[in-house]
Amino acid sequence: MKHKISLGKVQETLLIPLWSRAMEAKKKFPIINDLKAVEILEKIDYDFSKFKRAKGTQVGACLRGLLIDKWVKDFIKKHPKGTIVEIGAGLDTRFERIDNGQIKWFDLDLPDSMEVRKKFFQETDRCKFISGSVLDPAWIDIVKAAGNEPVFFITEGVLIYLKEEEIKKFLQMIADNFPGSPLAFDAIAPFMVMLQCFHDSVRHMAARFTWGISNVRKIEKWDSRFKINEALTLRDAPKQYYRHMPAILRLGFTLIPMLRHVCNVNLATIG
Repeated sequence: MKHKISLGKVQETLLIPLWSRAMEAKKKFPIINDLKAVEILEKIDYDFSKFKRAKGTQVGACLRGLLIDKWVKDFIKKHPKGTIVEIGAGLDTRFERIDNGQIKWFDLDLPDSMEVRKKFFQETDRCKFISGSVLDPAWIDIVKAAGNEPVFFITEGVLIYLKEEEIKKFLQMIADNFPGSPLAFDAIAPFMVMLQCFHDSVRHMAARFTWGISNVRKIEKWDSRFKINEALTLRDAPKQYYRHMPAILRLGFTLIPMLRHVCNVNLATIG
């Protein structure tokens, strides 16, 4: 039986990375071999055919996920009993992909997204769900109650739908309550916000990009507690996987430097 789902405009975009990973898993040498995504996709009553030409997004979402996975794995090696907070978890399978059997994990998302997540995932002693907005500080006490181990925050495909003032508020919440914590996040260039009507996947959705930044290191000027440690583009992914990107996009990234920063994947220290 397929599940009919009801999601808000922005929340509906969680289906894009799900579709991207499911399509990737069907390839001979996948960037991310996410068989769980394939299973979930087949159980959702939704017209995914609208994304069939979104080759750039499909590969880009997987490369973004791969880069973030590496940072999370590095954190877990240093802090095997630490805590991960994935904000805007949607239908992501990162816990299932990289769990070490000890880490504590929180998946946070808006109530309608979390209801969809509960159809396909179950909470465990170490992986808990938080239903609510990242801008509502109610989640902070829940995470703090998990213990005093270091915390790693992930926001993938989230900040681009928030206003800059909301992003500043979120970062300040981390700095005030979890000082020194790493944060992995993605960002897009301002021209992508302006030209989103041409985006190969988002143009089919009701949601709209809200935030873009020309140089992610400008965030350091918002607050002296914010530090960008790494700012990568999709070209920084391992070559054997970057080659999955459509040739026309690879050529564009090579010939037009501005295009390389259409999507950045970043690691920051907050606080």
